[in-house]
Amino acid sequence: MNLFKTKAFIKRDFIILTSYKMSLLTTSFGVVFPLLSYFFIGKLMPTGSTKSISLYGGDYFSFVLIGIAFTTYFTMAVQEFSALMRRDQMAGCLEALLSSQTDTKSLILMSAIFKFIHNGTVLIIMFVIACFFLDFDISKINVLSMLLIVFLSFITFVSLGIFSAAGTILFKQGEPFGFIFGTLSSLLGGAVFPIALLPYWLKMFSFIIPITYSLDALRLSILQGYSINMLSHQVIILAIMSIILLPMSLVFFEWAVENGKRNGTLMQY
Repeated sequence: MNLFKTKAFIKRDFIILTSYKMSLLTTSFGVVFPLLSYFFIGKLMPTGSTKSISLYGGDYFSFVLIGIAFTTYFTMAVQEFSALMRRDQMAGCLEALLSSQTDTKSLILMSAIFKFIHNGTVLIIMFVIACFFLDFDISKINVLSMLLIVFLSFITFVSLGIFSAAGTILFKQGEPFGFIFGTLSSLLGGAVFPIALLPYWLKMFSFIIPITYSLDALRLSILQGYSINMLSHQVIILAIMSIILLPMSLVFFEWAVENGKRNGTLMQY
């Protein structure tokens, strides 16, 4: 990716975000209130009261904090690309952007960089608040394992996000990728409760959703200090998903753009 163009995209999105100061405040610090809600809910649940949570140390708040924080971040990775395509469609500049000399694959990636930076900052704020004020314990964290899982998960969900952006170009509204891998992830991936509580027929669906493996590995690496070898099952699955999905998503997005150009539908919304 061109460094100058990347900086231009980041500058543009920074100006847009900071021009809406109230939105900036609510999106950056509004995460505090859900944290407080789950913190006090956790007080109602004795430590180790649920066998499925005991695997991660037994503290419900720690379990749900990691679930909500990373599900929010990874879901954003799925939905943000589609939202950007939608915004540019309605602003009337999508066709101009996609018809420029910049490669479409680079364009879709550069357009979301600032959002990832901003939401990554919000993610860090959540954990800082939890550590300093809500007794969140990270003393056992295995940083190397956590970073590897975050990286593989990020690539996987960015790939799904690019599929979602292509779906927006093709279907305009109601594209299915963001709903399936974004909205349903919090329910089926175990964000706020263990997937062991799901009925058998729903549990089967959870095993094909990447967030299930991401959250499981992140909880074990952060709360229990699991090494990469101990997380080999989750690492292998996420690595396979990222290796397969990223090139497929880029090819699919490029095809969707070319299809829109041929049919003259890029500006339709």
